[in-house]
Amino acid sequence: MRLGRSARAAIIGFALTLGAAACSTGAETTASAPPSASAGGLEKTKLKIATLPAIDSAAIYVAIDQGLFEQEGLDVTPEVVQAAPEAIPMMVKGEIDAMFGNYVSMFAAHDKQALKLRILAEGSRAAPDSLSIMALPGSPIKTPKDLEGKTINVNVLHNFQELALTQVLKANNVDPATIKYVQVTFQNIMPSWKGGQIDAAYLGEPMVTAATSAMGARKILDPASGPAAEFPISGYVSTQDWYDKNPKTAAAFQRAIHNAAKLMENNREVVAKVLPNFTQIDAATAATVTFPYFSSNDNPVRLQRVADWMWEAKWLTKEIDVKSLMSPTTSG
Repeated sequence: MRLGRSARAAIIGFALTLGAAACSTGAETTASAPPSASAGGLEKTKLKIATLPAIDSAAIYVAIDQGLFEQEGLDVTPEVVQAAPEAIPMMVKGEIDAMFGNYVSMFAAHDKQALKLRILAEGSRAAPDSLSIMALPGSPIKTPKDLEGKTINVNVLHNFQELALTQVLKANNVDPATIKYVQVTFQNIMPSWKGGQIDAAYLGEPMVTAATSAMGARKILDPASGPAAEFPISGYVSTQDWYDKNPKTAAAFQRAIHNAAKLMENNREVVAKVLPNFTQIDAATAATVTFPYFSSNDNPVRLQRVADWMWEAKWLTKEIDVKSLMSPTTSG
């Protein structure tokens, strides 16, 4: 299969999102909001936040573009990394103030005591049809049950792709223990699929659309459906120590991120506008690609689902009470 430049670029952006693991108020409302910083002095105003060159981190760039951080008295500089694990030691050493990352990776680091975690704000949640398990036209795989005993690609083993799909498989009466997962880079999915190294492909947009139109691929299952609907993927976190020293700054950052998400809910264009600035997704693709949901509030119940599933999968050494990792201002 040959993909156009737009599709290839967006695929790279999506791959970086998944690699990080190893979508109300309108513009008028947010623009008229008074600076919250004036009510009480912020502990610090200049922040460095590690981000990823992928759609999921769009809220921070929308907040910059729309002046939402400025309204809160903050000057935020994104520090782009290629994967969340790169940023963890940077944050622990104090080289950055906070980071955007995948919850599975963050909870795993917290469990291993490599990171004493504080969740500042939720980021993205999986949206319908943004992910898909697909089969080629000649494949004997016709239904979810046919996936038993088959090989499926993931970008990173034991991360959110596998975690969410396990629950969806069980809901569709498929034994997840029979699935063989293999780690395949996104650049190699299509060759591996066509060459028979994988039986079904775990794809995200725009690869779903490209595989359907160019290869006649068929959708077998949506990994973001049923029990995994709106599965929380990633968010903004700091260390507990940083939060303890900067609670007012953390609250201001959280407000700006939430206001950005509210703006994005009603105005797709504000997202499409910023994507070419920090991803390899061009303007044409940005106008059509399926976005994740961007969280305009924080909900410990839905985040607890991630930790509970990790515990069930034996990916944690102890259970995590997610609400205990969220400050009062971010657990509404």
